[in-house]
Amino acid sequence: MKLLIKSLAVLLVVATTNSAKAETILIKNAKVHTQTSAGTLDNADILIEDGLIRNIGEDLSSSDAQVIDASGKVVTSGVFALMNQIGLVEVGAIEGTNDAATEVVGLGAAFSVDEIFNAKSTLVPMNRAGGVTRTLIKPYNGTSLFAGLGSVMDLTGDYDSLIVSDVAVFATYGEHAASLSGGSRAAALHDLNRAFTQAKEFSNNESAVKSGEYRELDYSISDLAVLSRVLEQDIPLVVSVNRASDILTILDFAKKHQVKLVLAGVAEGWEVAQQIAKADVPVLVDPMDNIPGSFESLGKRYENAALLNKAGVRVMFSSETHNAQNARFAAGNAVAYGMPYDKALAAITSLPAKVFGGASNYGKLMPGFKAELVVWNEDPFEVTSFAEEVIIDGKVVDLTTRAQRLEQRYKDISTDQNTFYRK
Repeated sequence: MKLLIKSLAVLLVVATTNSAKAETILIKNAKVHTQTSAGTLDNADILIEDGLIRNIGEDLSSSDAQVIDASGKVVTSGVFALMNQIGLVEVGAIEGTNDAATEVVGLGAAFSVDEIFNAKSTLVPMNRAGGVTRTLIKPYNGTSLFAGLGSVMDLTGDYDSLIVSDVAVFATYGEHAASLSGGSRAAALHDLNRAFTQAKEFSNNESAVKSGEYRELDYSISDLAVLSRVLEQDIPLVVSVNRASDILTILDFAKKHQVKLVLAGVAEGWEVAQQIAKADVPVLVDPMDNIPGSFESLGKRYENAALLNKAGVRVMFSSETHNAQNARFAAGNAVAYGMPYDKALAAITSLPAKVFGGASNYGKLMPGFKAELVVWNEDPFEVTSFAEEVIIDGKVVDLTTRAQRLEQRYKDISTDQNTFYRK
């Protein structure tokens, strides 16, 4: 009898699991930005099964699907927010809620933060409600030129939010790097060259270094092992740099060490756009920022993204931690200043997937790709638009935020139900 009960319990678990996997969703009559050669479909259906897009076309049907009427609405891939600290920071000014940096000397390239990602951070549902479905998190620079490793996380709010760990190494060059190297850009460049030269030494003499039979190197074994991955072009090096001359310096540095490079910040990138394009280096820019914050960014301008794109540079958009969802408005701003719409959309969806991993099944809307998408009430680049449905891993996710719950709790002050000690 016990064996029978146990068997039935197992069957129930299996049935429940299969039922969850077999969730079927049919989105009807939407304007679909596929980000493929099919372009934009003005009146299409999307069939989702088992977490994947099964079909896109007209007059699709499914007997057991949850139907979402998207007539007059827009569907895109979910926003891929880049270079932020979602899940690492709650309130930046409060030390106890900030896990994105370290001042410990020696923790640099190998500093990784994905294992302490807080999936229950209030920033997760807030940005998810704005159409963000995944994010590339990274540490801040502490005392090292290398901030550490970045990882890709989903915004389901589940504890197993990791998609891909350690997809890039982040570093800095320019004014901030000079301040970390005694006040000189020359010293900072010397330190970067020394780090990669010694990483090559480590790669060629790994056993001897680990056994103590090789000369003592200036960097930890863990840092050198990570930088070796960069030298092997396993992962890219993302360098924050703004001044045009500094950008050229880093392009030469990357060519010298033969590493895959991504430039971030790039305030004066438009001035050297041809050189960036020739080096085939993608960039991360903020199209909303045109106010110089330092002498190294005097050439900032709203047209930066458009001019870089026109030169043939692959452009992506960075995002803030607390308002990563505003990446879509940044994309709209780039379009307003001359960037083609499809390139601006790719900058927050398909291109980050290609550069930082997952390009084989994410970032575009096509059969076989992950069902990670957003149904917008109208053009997502408009400031008045909003996400009506967000789907991650083929499941419709909750769009309720803490701010909304507080609004519902306290908006009616005519009763005593708004007192803090009542449920």
